[in-house]
Amino acid sequence: MTDITRRNLGKLTVGIAATGAASTFTGASSRAQEAPNVTTSLSRPAEIPASRGPRAVVVGGGWAGLTICRELKRLNTRLQVVLIEKREIFVSHPLSNLWLGGLIPLKTLTHSFLDAAVSGKYQYFNATMIDLDRTNRRVTTDQGYIVYDYLVIAPGVDYDYGAMGVRDAEQVQMLRTRYPAAFVSGSEHITLKRKIKEFKKGIFLLTAPPGIYRCAASPYERACIIAAHFKKNKIPGKVVLVDPRDAPAVNAQGFQAAFDDLYSDHLEYITSTVVQGADPVKKTLATDFDEIKYEDGAIYPRTRASRIIEAFGLAQPRNSQKEANIDHFNYNIIGDERVYVAGDCRPMPFSKSASVAISEGRHVAKVITARIVDKSVAWQTPMSICYSMVDPVGKKAILSVSFYRFDRPSGQWSFASNSKSHNDRSDELGRRNLSWGDEQFRVLFS
Repeated sequence: MTDITRRNLGKLTVGIAATGAASTFTGASSRAQEAPNVTTSLSRPAEIPASRGPRAVVVGGGWAGLTICRELKRLNTRLQVVLIEKREIFVSHPLSNLWLGGLIPLKTLTHSFLDAAVSGKYQYFNATMIDLDRTNRRVTTDQGYIVYDYLVIAPGVDYDYGAMGVRDAEQVQMLRTRYPAAFVSGSEHITLKRKIKEFKKGIFLLTAPPGIYRCAASPYERACIIAAHFKKNKIPGKVVLVDPRDAPAVNAQGFQAAFDDLYSDHLEYITSTVVQGADPVKKTLATDFDEIKYEDGAIYPRTRASRIIEAFGLAQPRNSQKEANIDHFNYNIIGDERVYVAGDCRPMPFSKSASVAISEGRHVAKVITARIVDKSVAWQTPMSICYSMVDPVGKKAILSVSFYRFDRPSGQWSFASNSKSHNDRSDELGRRNLSWGDEQFRVLFS
């Protein structure tokens, strides 16, 4: 792809729409004569230093992407590592429930990509990926193109409102803005914090989506956090959590005990119930059993891989969550050992948690640096460490620790035998919950 041809410019427009940049660049082909500088800027090299060794480009500065950047540089100092990230500030979704509950300040979740890059000795390039040419190993951004030797795409998740029966664009937009799920960091979390603070009475609706989502314990922990706020402040309201499962996805015993022991008057947990529609104007949620009227809430639809995975032809065929078509043990796109997908876009049924993103990120970095020197590394199970602050007033938490195994004869994944659940809430687990986050942020940003 030496020039942006008409065919590639059409593909480029698809990529722009998928990454949320459509408001700036959609229709570039029809406006080329009016704004030739747009096409010119996309077809020029990005302003980054020349590489003295192989170049690894990482798209997406979440927990997986940041870990991969740091580990790639640590394992091979000759690598030029470039992080492409469209955000200017890192805001963590993991641990955000603690902020919603007033246990940590917002600054704990908020960090500088510049600090991470300086500390990790890699380059932060503030841009949006809008095209991928795997034949010529070139990533195009809104700030120019970058040629890569190895590419890792870790762009996180998008919401799939259609999976919960909402397909009208106007209704989708109203749900996004009026009742945001707050599982994509930033404005959604700030809005949810305000909603909780200003809530006066009635039903505060939460939903847990089907499938694998980020993260398994979070909807249940969030229900406890909000119910604790209602209870402490004597708000005549109730959290209603709607779940398609017959029990919480993890730590079922521990969460159910917290629901019953601590929040019986402020939390209703509705199980085995599938959401079939939502009306943001009437404030109703349609299920396969009933219709729920709510006053406010955070409606969490099914998640899917970021739309750039599908737009660039990297999605697994017939995957309901549009996740990437990768080698489950090495994370490269099937048939292409130069392109990898990590984080929330991978298809294996592991928890989409920060701890899994970290351990997978370390593995992906090992795979790439080994392949540079024609070697290989053995797969290791990711580790999921998931603390849940079920009693924010007493600062007591529960814990799930998960490992995974693959059964080759059946082709199925399952939990390894050393996975454990700690369902007795304790202040010791609460302290470890708070300190775990501090340690991870220290590693990534300082």
